[in-house]
Amino acid sequence: MVFIITLLCLFSLLYAKDLSVGFIYRDGVPEEALYLFDWLVVDPDSKLPQKLREEKFYIRNKKAKLIAYVSVGELEPTKEYYKEAKREWMLGDNPAWKSKIADVRREDYVNFLSEKVFNRLKEYDGFFLDTLDSYQKVLKSEKDRRDYEMALVDLIKRLRKTYPNKLILINRGFEIVEYVKDDIDALVAESLFYGLDLERGLRYRKMKEEETRWLLDRLNYVKSLGLKVIVIDYVDPKNRKLQKEVAKRIYELGFIPYVSDRFLYTIGTSIYQLKPRKVLLIHDGKLDPAYSDVHRLVQPWIEYYGYVPVLRGIDQAMSDQSFQGPMADQYVAIILSVGEYKDANKLYRWLLEKKDEGLKVFFIGSIPFADRDDYLSSFGIKKVGNLGPLDDYKIEESSFPFFEAEPTLGEMPMLWVERPLYYIKARAKGKVFYPLAITDWGGYALEGSFYKYMREDLFVVNPLDLIKALLRPNFPIPDITTENGRRILTAHIDGDAGFGVADFDPNRNVIEVIRDEIIKRYPIPHTVSIIEGEIAPYGLYPEKSPKLEEIARSIFSLDNVEMASHTFSHPFRWQKLENNEGLPEYAEAHYNLNIPGYTFSLEREIFGSIEYINKRLSPSPQKRVKVFLWSGDCMPSSNALRLAYRAGVYNMNGGYTWINKREPFYSYISPMGLDRDGYFQVYAPVQNENLYTNLWSDYYGYVRVIETFQLTEKPRRLKPIAIYYHMYSGQKIASLKALREVYEYALSQPVNPMFASEYAQRVLEFRNMAIAEDVRDGSIVVRSEGNLKTLRVDENRIYPHVFESKGVVGFNYINQSLYISLDNSGDYKILLGDKEPSFYLVSSNGQIVESSKKTNGMSIKIKAHVPLEYEIYASEGCSIHMSPKPDIMERRGSILRVRYKEERLGEVEASCK
Repeated sequence: MVFIITLLCLFSLLYAKDLSVGFIYRDGVPEEALYLFDWLVVDPDSKLPQKLREEKFYIRNKKAKLIAYVSVGELEPTKEYYKEAKREWMLGDNPAWKSKIADVRREDYVNFLSEKVFNRLKEYDGFFLDTLDSYQKVLKSEKDRRDYEMALVDLIKRLRKTYPNKLILINRGFEIVEYVKDDIDALVAESLFYGLDLERGLRYRKMKEEETRWLLDRLNYVKSLGLKVIVIDYVDPKNRKLQKEVAKRIYELGFIPYVSDRFLYTIGTSIYQLKPRKVLLIHDGKLDPAYSDVHRLVQPWIEYYGYVPVLRGIDQAMSDQSFQGPMADQYVAIILSVGEYKDANKLYRWLLEKKDEGLKVFFIGSIPFADRDDYLSSFGIKKVGNLGPLDDYKIEESSFPFFEAEPTLGEMPMLWVERPLYYIKARAKGKVFYPLAITDWGGYALEGSFYKYMREDLFVVNPLDLIKALLRPNFPIPDITTENGRRILTAHIDGDAGFGVADFDPNRNVIEVIRDEIIKRYPIPHTVSIIEGEIAPYGLYPEKSPKLEEIARSIFSLDNVEMASHTFSHPFRWQKLENNEGLPEYAEAHYNLNIPGYTFSLEREIFGSIEYINKRLSPSPQKRVKVFLWSGDCMPSSNALRLAYRAGVYNMNGGYTWINKREPFYSYISPMGLDRDGYFQVYAPVQNENLYTNLWSDYYGYVRVIETFQLTEKPRRLKPIAIYYHMYSGQKIASLKALREVYEYALSQPVNPMFASEYAQRVLEFRNMAIAEDVRDGSIVVRSEGNLKTLRVDENRIYPHVFESKGVVGFNYINQSLYISLDNSGDYKILLGDKEPSFYLVSSNGQIVESSKKTNGMSIKIKAHVPLEYEIYASEGCSIHMSPKPDIMERRGSILRVRYKEERLGEVEASCK
């Protein structure tokens, strides 16, 4: 992996042209655009502020100011307010955009804009006023044009007076810019070097030299007025290289660039060009996506390399309009595991289009149109025969060492490709064929060549090797296992059976035992839940309720506890209950707890249980439920996930990570979570004790989770340490002993303890953070909320330039990889080199809450959930000041280890020669 090594001066003043500005006119604006851009112009029909307010609770530090697009000089029939427009406001037609040219000279039209348009856009940070020069198509006399222009000036000044703190951008308006230069924030112009041919179906075209000269003269004049100038050019989104070159050219002229597609649909290029990280995973849709091979056996490994899985059934993918247009701005690959498809021709044409767009296409198991030689040839594949189920074959050569099993080939087409990059080569019937091939366009892995089904699913090829060869990652990888050079540690508890009593002390409820023997004894962050129907006075045990509620209150009052809900009735079969909502017999079928008088309701399970805890069990109005922990099969529908989002809480549970020494197979490592139609279910990083105890029969069995912690640490760190169990683990002496041993092991490791909500936030940030190339200098830029604060580079002979980079505070080497520690700004520039910095943070058990830099100096403030510890590297020429004074300090060479007995907040300042 190669990154920029050159030292750069990064801390210069922010010039007008150094803004990242975007224009995206589509529904469902991608979340990464909210971080990539400083200003983002959107179509208000997307209702983006409303969606952020209602569902996107985890987005609190977006970088983009949202600017609403408003067509001032034209009335668009697609807008809701068009039906209220009066005919006398319309001066004529604009056939290119099928709109009506409006007359801003009419006061009633301007009042209409004020009341019906701008007044409804108060949630936005500003307005982009478009179609200001459309009048020139219909008004020909100098007086009419002059009157119209003065009316535009009056409108803009009125807008500024009404909204003094909002951004105002205008499109062109060269005739009026001198009069409104103090009222607007920027002028926008289109097609400086590349534009559209309006008379030939909006084809992309290079502008003529005289057109460029004419526009450039006017833009330079606007710049001389002290205004920001934004230039939008149009380049085919397939040609991202040209987009980047044009953006840099515009920037070097002193303007803010934005280069995008003709419909402003994709994420275009400003001073940053987004590195696409999404991978569309397509399954056959026959079973729930949680059971699909692409989810279970592919997703964990694309996530390991920093890619974002988007999971869809084949019918969904083929009908979703967002996948029919350009995708290369966000997506790097399509991986599909689909045996057959009803319309193979449609699938073929779609995949061919995506391949031509530059996306990798990779087939797993089979190729749905393998019976069509002409279709295969478009992908450079030739069928040389068919392998029967009883035919002999020989594996002749493999680019990959075999991992957990040897290939087992069954009935399949014998496929051949010319010059595959990586492959498994076989021979049968006297012919050479490739059951697995990675090519420049993607490739395929036929059944039995990548993984095979036995008692366990076993990988023939290490999935990490295959995914790396296929996708070839070229960016620093966001990592959710590590914070400040230490492995993340979480602990969360499902509230099941908290009403029960301890076998060894029948006077104590198990919820008391867990409180006293675990939560208080190990004062790391705990996310603790209860089941409302088990402890509320109207639940299953009204006679026990007063005591149980009092114990719950005492737990929730602890500083190391965050509150979570584990539902109202503990659904065991979420989707079956939802699909038969209201039918009482489903309680009798043990699909949830049989609470008297209760009819299943998603709203009651989610909103109701959260409200119960907040109002009845919380120690103060300031302490609120942070997490909703799924119960039972942990397979909520997208609708249930949507409600959890709308409740403003993180959702968690599910997953199947329990790799162990008896079953050390990678198929027992689960992904970060499950994407259901754009709502993400965050999986528990590691399975709970129910599985390790063989469904609660071997009470000491949970101690085996230590094996999982070890196997997901070496040779690669794949998961955080996650302690996850139920309240009933306080019932048995053996189960309590196992818990203690698990905690003792976890705390013997170099860990960074945090709440489950903090981990879940990092998972969501992994999915929406923007990683980009800076077109100005080619460096890597990362922009995010600022909670996911680790980037991994799979090399160990390089260093980050701590002082020259932006937002980098330190690094650590773990398993031959470089883990870069970031501050909490969410705004980073990463520069790597071969020289060790004179000062940096090596590791800490806390989180960065503040940092600042000066020439050869740095200040870092760290806050931990437990007594603070940190390690720093300081060369001989560095002067170090620590506040407060450490209780314990050890120096080994240039490494200084600092520990406090009680303090959780500390600051270290370094000044180096």
